[in-house]
Amino acid sequence: MMTYAPRMTDPWPADAVRDRLIGDVYVYQRRGGHRASTDDVITAWHACRGWARPPRRYLDLGCGIGSVLLTVAHRLRPEASLGIEAQAESVMLARRSLAELPEEAPPVALVEGDFRHHDFGAQRFDLITGSPPYFPVTAGVLPDDPQRRACRFELRGGVEAYCDVAARLLAAGGRFHLVFQSTWTERVEQAGRAAGLHLVDRCDMQSRSDRWDPFLTVYEFRHEPAPLRRSELAIRDVRGAFTPEYEQLRAELGWR
Repeated sequence: MMTYAPRMTDPWPADAVRDRLIGDVYVYQRRGGHRASTDDVITAWHACRGWARPPRRYLDLGCGIGSVLLTVAHRLRPEASLGIEAQAESVMLARRSLAELPEEAPPVALVEGDFRHHDFGAQRFDLITGSPPYFPVTAGVLPDDPQRRACRFELRGGVEAYCDVAARLLAAGGRFHLVFQSTWTERVEQAGRAAGLHLVDRCDMQSRSDRWDPFLTVYEFRHEPAPLRRSELAIRDVRGAFTPEYEQLRAELGWR
């Protein structure tokens, strides 16, 4: 198994903490930076559903601190898992997490770089996941913190770039799972069509069971057309507690 260590020239973030992610896998994240979130939970859960046998090769585009990458790799145990991330501090944190994977963990590799320009060679992947930033750079005031800025704003392309690269790297019969804000569903569907992908599944997530409009949606795209499956799930109930459905989702995944 390949292991990684942070470059000694990089300053280690003062607010970095080590948190249990799934099973005996831990993730390093900053208290005031990009953190594992509901977006990661639902993306990993959606990607892990329905596999009769594990995918051989798995890729997480823009993997950030590695929360989706490590969860899916631990849960599905592909022969090879690869994450690619351009934001330097997130790469440093993810490398530390990978360096501490237990010996029995499936092989996980990490590449630092912009996936839009990275040469993947002849590699094709049975499963690809992506959690794009949700906002164009013109949508508001950009955070001063580089890590938070990169995970929220489209500094290196948006959902269109994710779909274009996924379409190019997806193996025949492969699956591409993407999370995005539900209000931008038309944009996501158009990005998939423009890349030559077919939307075959979408799960709309309500923030609360008494708020009918979804706030996040997970989409599954494939090269091959199929009838669209749709589902919905509420994260919290009217009291603000996790719903039984979301608790079951987390239990199925083994998330913390």
